[in-house]
Amino acid sequence: MTWIRQKLAACGDRIACYEAGMAWSYAEFIELIDHAATQVPSKGAAVIEVQAPTTIEGLAMLLAIGETGHIALPLPAELPEAEQDKRRLVANSSQLYNQLEGSGLVLFSSGTSGEPKGMLHNLDALLARYKNLSARKDRSLLLLLIDHIGGLDSAFRCLFSGSTLVVPETRSPEAAGQAIASHQVNVLPASPTFLNLMLLSGTAQKHDLSTVEIIAYGAEAMPQKVLNRLGKAFPDAQLQQKFGTSETGTIRIKSAGNESLFFRIEDSDTQWEIVKEELWLKTPSRVLGYLNADDGGLEADGWYRTGDLVEIDDHDNLRIIGRASAVINVGGQKVHPSEVEAILNEIEGIEAVSIYGMAAPITGSAVACEIVVSGDEGSRTWKRTIRNHCRGKLAPWKIPSSVKIVDSISVNIRLKKQFARTEQEFLT
Repeated sequence: MTWIRQKLAACGDRIACYEAGMAWSYAEFIELIDHAATQVPSKGAAVIEVQAPTTIEGLAMLLAIGETGHIALPLPAELPEAEQDKRRLVANSSQLYNQLEGSGLVLFSSGTSGEPKGMLHNLDALLARYKNLSARKDRSLLLLLIDHIGGLDSAFRCLFSGSTLVVPETRSPEAAGQAIASHQVNVLPASPTFLNLMLLSGTAQKHDLSTVEIIAYGAEAMPQKVLNRLGKAFPDAQLQQKFGTSETGTIRIKSAGNESLFFRIEDSDTQWEIVKEELWLKTPSRVLGYLNADDGGLEADGWYRTGDLVEIDDHDNLRIIGRASAVINVGGQKVHPSEVEAILNEIEGIEAVSIYGMAAPITGSAVACEIVVSGDEGSRTWKRTIRNHCRGKLAPWKIPSSVKIVDSISVNIRLKKQFARTEQEFLT
């Protein structure tokens, strides 16, 4: 990977990263890679854990492993010890490495729909997608960890273009606001849930975020309501949707507009097609396979069935409807949670919504919702309000039969939505 060294060396004394009250130049980043290489075995292919006190040192270790033909296993300190042990066990007991040519990278899915899946990437192929990046001088906030494809994409896209990473002290809206203001960050990549938390907590009022020129959102579906509020809070910023999967890496897309959830795939290395509403992708950086699961979504000819349901307009622009696994079957009728969420988000006073299926004696499943609200009304009042609002806009079986008020939105380690379920009463 000579090209990586050349790109980094060309940046010299330019700042590569601000983190933990320190600044690392690109020359110092190369020194970190050199130091990490001394800790890696010189012969044979081995699984090497990537653990470091800072993100920039973790990235240096990952690149050193890539240079020496080993297999990197990122294990950030934020992961609970029990989860780290699970990942070690999976990563050290696989026969899949026999298929690997060159260096490897083991990543795990979020596990939101079951046990996290360990997957093997060809690290050389993954990194090659950043080889032809143009030089830029951005300052980009890094929120996601380096065990996540989105976190790696943000870091690589920044470093291999000669830009500067800014890692906040904690992954909270307050710390993000402080980091943006202190280091004049102009690129803010974040999940819709995290961006909504920034809006709700008044981060833009507490800190000077006027330097933000690009807000790149992804990792989960963006509610139209949140997108509209972002546009008002950051009127001078471009709102760019990002898309990728742990199995394929991030692909290049272009949003149809600041206020649109549609996007167009503009990636010369990526083929795509829609099969029964599901998006399929074919990229040179697709994973070789899973370490602890069958290759259900991986087709023999290189295609990956993403599990994302999409709609397409007359101009080949796509919009993510939601996950196929999240579809609720109400007596044989399919309900897409995102459709119901969009209608509930129209109601004034509802700040965030989560739609899910719950067991029902006759239909098998029923639609339920959790909401974060700004008023003092109770669940019964909100249930009435929701039913009245949904009549005429949703079919009867799509209207939530259970409404639960929760105190706040929290985020999981992937910075995706995870409601704080504190109120015990369900109304059915």
